Amino acid sequence: MIGLMKYTYLMNPEKISEELDKLWNRYLEIINNESPSWEEINEARAILFLTGQVYCEKIAVEAIERRLHLLKTKLSLIEFLVLIDKNSEKLEELRKDELFEKLERFYRVIKGYKNRYLKGKYYLEEERFLKIYEKVNQDKELKIGYRGSFNKK
Repeated sequence: MIGLMKYTYLMNPEKISEELDKLWNRYLEIINNESPSWEEINEARAILFLTGQVYCEKIAVEAIERRLHLLKTKLSLIEFLVLIDKNSEKLEELRKDELFEKLERFYRVIKGYKNRYLKGKYYLEEERFLKIYEKVNQDKELKIGYRGSFNKK
């Protein structure tokens, strides 16, 4: 996570992608293990929570938002996201601004990471993680749910 944060401050989308890939690969290594230890499953849980919820949903969004006032064409966060998500005609002109182009690449890296899944119905293979967690969980009365919520069985 230190590398991920460093490259976020430096706004280096390529290095951010590399750091997220390292975390993703470690996460998959754990959840693809036939019998992960309690420590490993909690490492996977930390990766899932920190990358999927804290980093992608909060830190990355705030990193974009804090830089938008520095663009040649000022944009709100919503305007920025809509322009990219709708693949607006305006993108070609906006990409002439080096910062905009970098923020767009960063956003696409984050969006691509957040939407990763292989087999399950939830992003980031959370469905598989939950099944493994339930097998390894020592407190059989406590059930973990989607996005880390807990319920008593």
